Amino acid sequence: MKAPTLRFWYAIHRWTSLLCTLNLLVLCLTGLLLIFHEDIDALAGQEHHGLVSAERTLPVPAQRPPLQGMVDAARAAHAGQAPKSIAFAEDDADAVGVRVGPPGEPKLRHGTTMQFDAATGAPRKPGPVGETVSGFILKLHLNLFLGLPGQFFIGFIGVLFALSLISGLVLYGPFMRKLAFGLVRFGKPVRVVQADLHNLFGIVVMVWALVVGLTGTFLSFSPLIIGLWQKTELQHLIATLPGPTPPQLVPVDRALEAAHQAVPGKDPAFVFYPGTEFSTGRHYGVVLRGHTELQKRVYAIVLVDAGDGSVAAVRGMPWYLQVLLLSAPFHFGDYAGRPLQILWALLTVITAGATVTGLIFWLKRPRRSREDARAPLPPQLSGDQA
Repeated sequence: MKAPTLRFWYAIHRWTSLLCTLNLLVLCLTGLLLIFHEDIDALAGQEHHGLVSAERTLPVPAQRPPLQGMVDAARAAHAGQAPKSIAFAEDDADAVGVRVGPPGEPKLRHGTTMQFDAATGAPRKPGPVGETVSGFILKLHLNLFLGLPGQFFIGFIGVLFALSLISGLVLYGPFMRKLAFGLVRFGKPVRVVQADLHNLFGIVVMVWALVVGLTGTFLSFSPLIIGLWQKTELQHLIATLPGPTPPQLVPVDRALEAAHQAVPGKDPAFVFYPGTEFSTGRHYGVVLRGHTELQKRVYAIVLVDAGDGSVAAVRGMPWYLQVLLLSAPFHFGDYAGRPLQILWALLTVITAGATVTGLIFWLKRPRRSREDARAPLPPQLSGDQA
């Protein structure tokens, strides 16, 4: 590779790395903690499964009560509100959340969720009051407490990180051309040792860091991706399945049963009522998922006519939404238990090490004159590799 080309790639690697260094260290630290978020909340007494059924003194019935009864109870507890959605907890088969909100309001964020025990139909006591420790860390990791602009900024940092990794891989070959793989030349000047450590750490985590960086970027831009689905796929469904909201809706249990018959062998994930942002004006949007850790992110959408309970359409997720849904478990390493969590934590620490050694290498760079800066690079980038 010729010197001008090397200099071009080095400039990309240097500036993309420097621009994302501080944020990357924050993301590594918060990401490391979030890998063990359940353990952290348990130590703080804020378990995610902290919702407790109202004194579950009554025996659990042999047959589960209808969902419609829980919806009616939520409406009675919030007078003047209309049902918007039902969410089924992924890791607790007995947890059901019924969301109600202002009539005619499609946005789900304008509403309140009431938790129920699916086994008894009884309301559940609220979980821990206030934000959990992991929730606080997640906000810092997700958007630096800056809301949507901060989330998009983190996505931009993810793009810079991916460019830094790709340019570092391009430079790795010329740098290591005459060196053994993994060689760290202890006893040499500090800058040389830091360069060797930086390259060793970087090549070890290269593929993993690229996957985590890209999945994190995808998650950061999730509002845009979901908005794209709403403007394309959902609008197409609304156009092809027109109709006003029926004056009387069939019970939600009937819609769920019709969805299970259309797509057997899956568990319910969500039910969206007609007129909300994830359904049409006339249909329930029933979202079903698989059983394994990864299949839980593979959704099928069944549109059920709210007037007569018939199945109007069955759709899968478009590829970009499927990538988004699969990004979360790959990003946080939460789909294969404790061994994968430990591996993810180790790789996160190594990534932080590559970031720190790269920064030290740059800070200890020799001051070069303009004439030196225009000189050809040495064969192994010995003075310029970051």
